[in-house]
Amino acid sequence: MSPNRFKEYADAAPETAPAATELSPAEIATLVENYLPLVVSQADRVWLSSRIGLTRDDLVSAGCFGLLLAARRFDPSRGVGFGVFARSHVHGALMREISTAMKASGANVDDVLALPGEPIEPDSLPADDSAGGAEHAQSAEVRNLMECLLTEGERTLLALYFFEELSLAEVAAVSGSSESTAARAIKAALAKLKAALAEGDYR
Repeated sequence: MSPNRFKEYADAAPETAPAATELSPAEIATLVENYLPLVVSQADRVWLSSRIGLTRDDLVSAGCFGLLLAARRFDPSRGVGFGVFARSHVHGALMREISTAMKASGANVDDVLALPGEPIEPDSLPADDSAGGAEHAQSAEVRNLMECLLTEGERTLLALYFFEELSLAEVAAVSGSSESTAARAIKAALAKLKAALAEGDYR
């Protein structure tokens, strides 16, 4: 999409929660143009059942609207990088789009794998002593859970999707399966970990 088109969107978008330090339309258009790959990346990390009735293009469109809102609301004086700020808005826009479609179609959570970054990520926990003994223990326990409860294939899928941040299409290609099969396998592996953690049965 051309910068001029985004300038038109920026000019036409409603003034919602304007930033204290407002960016010019040209600056907003530049931010949106530069961060379009973020929208595509987030959309590609979502698997949706055909029952929901959403396409990848629908998700990209919703994500672009979230990105535009982020650019309009961004306040550089707050010291938060635009990438972090934009990711939150894009993710929120995708979730709202999916939620609306789910309600309309009667689909359920089993029809969606769309929460990158939120499931258990043991390697993201701090590894130094300043993190505290409890965090060290939980990190080790989750790793033990993965080793004890999951098959090698399940551990590989989680590593590819959450740690290596491959898209579902890429995970499916590596594992030699379809996207829907890979998505269901990832959800099943996460369910095992969450159930064990909820029961406290991880020693």
